Amino acid sequence: MLSIQIDNPELEKSIKQVFGSNEALICSAFVEFVQLQKVKQDVGISITQLDAGHAKSLNNVMKDIRAKYE
Repeated sequence: MLSIQIDNPELEKSIKQVFGSNEALICSAFVEFVQLQKVKQDVGISITQLDAGHAKSLNNVMKDIRAKYE
C-alpha cells in the first residue's frame, strides 16, 4: 500500500474544497490523475518512436492499446 502525505497547506485546502474529507473520492481522483499521466507518457514515447522512424501498423497499435487499457 502507498501512503501519500501532503505538506502544502494551499494544495490541501484546495483538495478539501473539491472533495471534502471523502477519502474514496480523493483516492479515485488521484488514480485517474496517475492514469492520465501514464497515457501522456506513453503518447510522448510513441511520438519519439515515430520521429525515429519506428512506426507500427494501425492494427498492431490498436491491439496494444486494448491489451494495455482494457
